[in-house]
Amino acid sequence: MSTHDLNVLILAAGKGTRMRSQLAKVLHPLGGIPLAAHPIHLSQSLSPKRIVLIIGHQAEAVQEQLDARFGQGTLRYALQAEQRGTAHAVQCAQEHLIDGPSEVLLLCGDVPLLSEETLREMIQRKEQTQAAIGMITFEVEDPTGYGRIVRDEHGKVQKIQEHKDCNTTERKIKECNAAIYLVERDFLLGALDKIDDQNAQGEFYLTDIVSLAVQQGRHVEALIVKDAIEVMGVNDRAQLSFLEQEWLHRRQQHLMKQGVTMHLPDTIWMDYDVSVESDVEIGPHCAFYGKTSLGEGAHVGAGSYLKDTTIPANTTVPARTTRGFE
Repeated sequence: MSTHDLNVLILAAGKGTRMRSQLAKVLHPLGGIPLAAHPIHLSQSLSPKRIVLIIGHQAEAVQEQLDARFGQGTLRYALQAEQRGTAHAVQCAQEHLIDGPSEVLLLCGDVPLLSEETLREMIQRKEQTQAAIGMITFEVEDPTGYGRIVRDEHGKVQKIQEHKDCNTTERKIKECNAAIYLVERDFLLGALDKIDDQNAQGEFYLTDIVSLAVQQGRHVEALIVKDAIEVMGVNDRAQLSFLEQEWLHRRQQHLMKQGVTMHLPDTIWMDYDVSVESDVEIGPHCAFYGKTSLGEGAHVGAGSYLKDTTIPANTTVPARTTRGFE
């Protein structure tokens, strides 16, 4: 399957009550950019036919900020005015699916660390197994709150059971749903009409598409990721802080493997839009904000703070330099 024949739906309509904030959850910054911008950038790396954001809470503000970042007309939007569950969210975006590509990738607007490599592996495995649904799962010691992956005696996925609907046996299952799916468009559109709200939360669960596929004799292919943090979502500010730290650590590790020297990297901050070329050396206690660029071979002294600043190649920035904050 060519990713050019892919529709991406990103669920970003929720209020995020546990954030205890007047700001919509998906607009909270992580790495200096809105949380929802991370799955959008990830989606763009696949070169899909279109990217659709399902928005609801503070819809105008969400659209305004994302259009400011990605350009007006780059993204499409669907409005979920009333939050009645994840399947209901996708129903609100049906008009963007009917005339679109034959495969639909469903992502969450609050999952910032998902990698392109993992997505491409899921896409490949779905294609190889000719599954109706490809999905991502993970295993944790304490699965409380997560939907459980119920398999048969042969290890084939049968359904996803939401935590509140699990029986005693199902609650012991440690394999959980990451809410990341690749689904045949025609199957998805047909399944949406069959989903009801007869469950503990009285919502329309998108997870029901799995059992519907099995009932039709279709295969569901689940990729278990080894790193549960990669598919972790943000529910409160503590999780936002944890994932931001993890995002920064992973980015720094990547840069150091690409030839960047960092002294005491745990004391160095850099926004998402900061670019760093090879042979750059960064002293401790530095922070780089906005669209700062560090050219090849540049040396930045300890305690420097740079915002929207271009440092040419082979330039030395003295210690405790501050630029771009006036």
